[in-house]
Amino acid sequence: MEKISVIIPAYNAEKYLEQCVKSVQSQIYDNIEIIIINDGSTDRTAEIIERLKEKDSRIRTLHKRKNEGIGAARNSALELVTGQYVLFLDSDDWIDPNHVSDLYDLLVRTESDVSIANFTRYIESENRYEIHITDDDYYERIFTPQEWFAYQYGKPHYLSVCFTVPWCKLYKRSLFENILYYTGSFGEDDRTTWKLYLAADKIAYMHRPTMVYRVNSGSLTQTTEQSTVFSVEPVLERLALLSMLGFNLENEIAAFDWRANFVKNTSLSNGNIELYKELKFQLDMIEKYRKH
Repeated sequence: MEKISVIIPAYNAEKYLEQCVKSVQSQIYDNIEIIIINDGSTDRTAEIIERLKEKDSRIRTLHKRKNEGIGAARNSALELVTGQYVLFLDSDDWIDPNHVSDLYDLLVRTESDVSIANFTRYIESENRYEIHITDDDYYERIFTPQEWFAYQYGKPHYLSVCFTVPWCKLYKRSLFENILYYTGSFGEDDRTTWKLYLAADKIAYMHRPTMVYRVNSGSLTQTTEQSTVFSVEPVLERLALLSMLGFNLENEIAAFDWRANFVKNTSLSNGNIELYKELKFQLDMIEKYRKH
C-alpha cells in the first residue's frame, strides 16, 4: 500500500480544523501522512495541531512565524512530503471516509497521473447541504490533458470549479517537480492547477462527491473583491503557453472575454481608468480580428 500525503494549510482555523483533521484520520485508506502547515495563526490553531499530533504519529507539522499565504503554505508542505501521492484539503472542509481510497483506486486502475472527484457544498449560514449529484448519476471518464481542458467548460455540477481548485484530487508527487504554487495575494489555484494537468499524461474523473466544501462568510473566496477572484492574468498566462503547445484556444478565449468584460466594468466603477482602457483595447482587438 503506497503512502499518500494529505496537505492541510491552516490559518486561524481553530473553529474548523479538528473536524477537518478527524475526517482524514477516519479514512479507509490508512497509509497516509497528514502534513499541517500552521501559517502564522494568531488563534488556538497551534494548540489544536499539537494536541492532535500527540495522539496520531501520522501527523507532521510546520509552524510558521508569520502568515505567508496559502500558496506558500502548500509549497512548504510539498518540501516535507514523503508519500508517492499528494492530496490537498482546506482546513474548513472535510472528506468522506472513502475519499482517499476512491481517488487512489481510480488513479491506479486507470493508470492515470491525476484523479478527480466532485464535491458537495455546505452553506454554513443556512446549515444546508447542496446535493447536486446522486448515486444514479455516477460515471467515470479518462482524459488527455487536451480533452480535460475542453471538457470542463460549460458543464453543470461545478466541473469548472473541479478543474481549478487543488482539492478533490490525488496527484502523483512527481508532477510537482518543476511546479510551485503562486504566492501572490490571491489566485494560487487559478494560476497553478492547470499546469499540473499539462504535466500529466492521463487524467481520470469520477462523478461522485466525496468531499464537503464549506461556504462561510469568512473564507478568502467570499471576502476577496470579485474582480480579483476573476482576474484575467491567469487566463492570459494559460493562453500564452497553450497557444505555443497548439491547443484549441476557443474556450480559453471565451473565458478571457467573460473575465475581461467583468473586470473592465468593475475597474471603471472603481475609477481604475488604466486597467479599464487596457482591457477595452484587448477586447476590441479580439472583436476586430474575430471578424477576419
